[in-house]
Amino acid sequence: MIKQFYIFGHRGAPALAPENTIPSFVRAFEERVNGIELDVHSVDRQLVVIHDESVDRTSNGSGVLHELSFETLRQLDFGDGATIPTLVEVIQATPTRVLINVELKGQHTGKPVAQLIPNYPSHKFMVSSFDRHELKEFKEEFGTEFNAEIALLGVRLTAKLMEEAHQMNVRTLNVSSKFLKRKQLILALQSGFRINVFTVNSATRARQLRKDGVAGVFTDDPAKLRVLHDE
Repeated sequence: MIKQFYIFGHRGAPALAPENTIPSFVRAFEERVNGIELDVHSVDRQLVVIHDESVDRTSNGSGVLHELSFETLRQLDFGDGATIPTLVEVIQATPTRVLINVELKGQHTGKPVAQLIPNYPSHKFMVSSFDRHELKEFKEEFGTEFNAEIALLGVRLTAKLMEEAHQMNVRTLNVSSKFLKRKQLILALQSGFRINVFTVNSATRARQLRKDGVAGVFTDDPAKLRVLHDE
């Protein structure tokens, strides 16, 4: 039996539509992604989907994210007229067949994400972060709910990262393509880890990673990797 190879739309499909917006995620769905990846911060007790600590790069506004109110954020144009979405809005727009990778990007996101996910039992989630504190907060609050897995984020696939994952009882690692060494990959796979790789915008590279045993890849341009679905 061939395991499914996951293609994740990284922040949706930012090569095709403004990143981390509903139109971007919809474009990713149209390109038949298996999953989407998004970033969450907490603003005025709202979980908003945005990568940066500032709105300067991705909107027509300026300022530090956490110094702006939710109401002010919603008035900004995040590209082609799109507003900043909440996590709830993205979940509701996502087909249940598509895995949602929620990256805990900002502080105080672990617990509220853990409280929100059980409201959507038909969806499947992967919760990841570079912030181990937020991941632990999520894990403690979430308990043994069935519809989410936890992934450790790391730039490099190292023995230290794998040891950290063992200590947290985490079996999925999301790591950078740029620094991935085949020897490290083989060791991680032999140790029973699932490995997802970011950010892969070449079908040739994705094909090689699939052959090497990687579970999935994150891409900015799902259209370029769509061909892999039919192979």
